[in-house]
Amino acid sequence: MSAPAQRAPYRPYLRRQLAWAFSALALVVALGQAALVWFTGYRAEEALIDSIAAEQLQLSIAQYRLDPARAQPNTPDMRLYVAPGNDRSALPAFLRDLPQQAGGYELYPGDDLEYHVAVAQDGERWFYLVYDVSEHDRRQRNVRAVLALSVAAIVLAVLALGDRLARRLTGDLERLSTAVRGEAATDATRRMVDLARHAESGELAAALDGQRDRLGAALARERAFAVAASHELRTPLMRASSTLDLLRASDLDPRQRARVEQLGASLTEITMLVTGLLRVARGAARSADRVIDLHALAVEVVAHLEADARARSIALASAVPSGSSGVADRDALWIVLTNLVRNAIRHSGGTRVGIEWRDGVLAVSDDGRGFDAGRDARDRQRDAESDRGDGLGLGLSIVERVCEAAGWPMTIASDPGEGTRVELALGAGRSANQPDG
Repeated sequence: MSAPAQRAPYRPYLRRQLAWAFSALALVVALGQAALVWFTGYRAEEALIDSIAAEQLQLSIAQYRLDPARAQPNTPDMRLYVAPGNDRSALPAFLRDLPQQAGGYELYPGDDLEYHVAVAQDGERWFYLVYDVSEHDRRQRNVRAVLALSVAAIVLAVLALGDRLARRLTGDLERLSTAVRGEAATDATRRMVDLARHAESGELAAALDGQRDRLGAALARERAFAVAASHELRTPLMRASSTLDLLRASDLDPRQRARVEQLGASLTEITMLVTGLLRVARGAARSADRVIDLHALAVEVVAHLEADARARSIALASAVPSGSSGVADRDALWIVLTNLVRNAIRHSGGTRVGIEWRDGVLAVSDDGRGFDAGRDARDRQRDAESDRGDGLGLGLSIVERVCEAAGWPMTIASDPGEGTRVELALGAGRSANQPDG
């Protein structure tokens, strides 16, 4: 079976992470500031309450000495209680449990009730000033609500602006990514470093520019080589072909003629390889698609490899119906088909190799021992180069590269002991009677 596609590892978006990081930092800072404001305000409020109660108690005691009837505070949230000596019967129940000791106390006699009590002694009398701090509690609750709303407002504001800020900070990376993918309709000569606004992204852009320059120079050298090779090889190949034609027309004994035919087969393969591979190297394999006679091509490949198959006692046949046609680069397809069939002959360990065509799919199958189709192409090539493994590396590596360049999806179905089947998806021919050679 074809190798399963590996799922790309999950990578979180930097922009999204920055936005959440800004929001989290703003939340921490806002909570810290709110806690500090609340703690400071609460302590100050408590100190103010105790100060007011103690001051009012001293005023009430002084007034009591002059006129007990006028000793009560003038505010409705304060009340003075006086206990002579150890007699606490005149005190309300919530005050009777307090120790007879000067100081300040906090009492909670009921739900939503909080009293601050200031206690002092004057002669034989104990004075209790009860301060209802409900107004202070309401003020403190209002402060808590304001602080909570301010924290929420800060977090919401950062959430709303964080994505925009993160997008601005990561804009260089997005512009560079778009430029590298070629999605931006910009001048190809424009330097990527011009897209960067920050020092770090500028270094990355400069590195990309340098890599693009080196890659462009390498591609230019390869194109120049491909053009030169195509031009320079054509003459010696034609000369060799003419010489072989002269040899075939001369009087040769059977052994000499067999050798000439062997040279002819090799020259044919060299010509096809040079023509097809150079076109692939120039990136012209896709644009060279024409309707070709698949039956004639399969017969040609079978005839080319028949001697090799016969030497290994393998039955080689084509089941491509007469008149079958497909859309493809003929030279490139000849290279692919020849490599697939030769691999099956030499490495499958089977007894039959066949070529089939059905519903736009050209297939090469064998009944051999099969192999692990899931192995990476680089592993297969490494095994072939080191004379290890199943020996499929180089041939199949060539096939994969040519198919990728020509735009032919390739599927490998193989299981140990059950043979191998390689399928190429080609475009369907317009007509069986419109072959291209």
